[in-house]
Amino acid sequence: LDFYRDSGAPAELLESVRADSQVAAGKRGSLVEEMHLGFNSIQAGLSGLHSEVASLNNKLDGILHRLDASERRIGDIEDWMDNVENVLSEVHQLREKCDDLENRARRLNLRIVGLPEGIEGRDPISFLEKLLVEVLGEGTFPGRVEIERAHRALRPRPKEGEKPCIMIFKLLRFLDKVCILRRARELGQLTFKNQKIFFFPDISAELQARRHEFTEALRLCHSLHLPFSLLHPARLRVSLQEGPRFFVDPEEAVEFLKQLPDPPSTLNTEA
Repeated sequence: LDFYRDSGAPAELLESVRADSQVAAGKRGSLVEEMHLGFNSIQAGLSGLHSEVASLNNKLDGILHRLDASERRIGDIEDWMDNVENVLSEVHQLREKCDDLENRARRLNLRIVGLPEGIEGRDPISFLEKLLVEVLGEGTFPGRVEIERAHRALRPRPKEGEKPCIMIFKLLRFLDKVCILRRARELGQLTFKNQKIFFFPDISAELQARRHEFTEALRLCHSLHLPFSLLHPARLRVSLQEGPRFFVDPEEAVEFLKQLPDPPSTLNTEA
């Protein structure tokens, strides 16, 4: 405006320029005001965003804290599980040792099944010493058979018509036990006063259960006409043409025996 005034411009032009300047100044003021409003709005938005980011940071800190605590607990549980597995392994070993010691303590014991209740009278030791010689023969033993103690199984006295309790006795010498079992196998069915009797080793209930698991394998050996023996403590020996085969796992024995061919029938043999 001063430029136009100094240059001697007409008054109308000066007035027009003044009016345009005022309009431009008004627009500039409104534009600045709008920019201020926009900046204020942006600042308000940024302030809210900052608040949300701070809230997220707090949540993340809480999550990280819980993750750290969870990792520590998981690590403690893993260590505890390792200790439990070690303890279970030790317990299993101790149980096997206890069962082995129990069976070693019974290695001189035998059981007689089938003796009528009360037939032994008040002196079961003398009764059994005479019974062994009478049933198995005097030549069964290298010398006089001696029994340390004898008793019926610890259970209520059976009622009339029920099976009699098992008689358990302990021999003084292990050789006598071997002779009794060998002679009983040679003679087959044994009787005493018209009663069938049977001799069995005295073993623990746990070992008895382990040996019972071989029942199916023994049945297959019978059907296949294969010589076999159930060795102590629980090991199956099967005689094959290529040599003996031993099994400690009943399922493995059954699977192996099922794969063997059936024996030839009598008709095929005669033909």
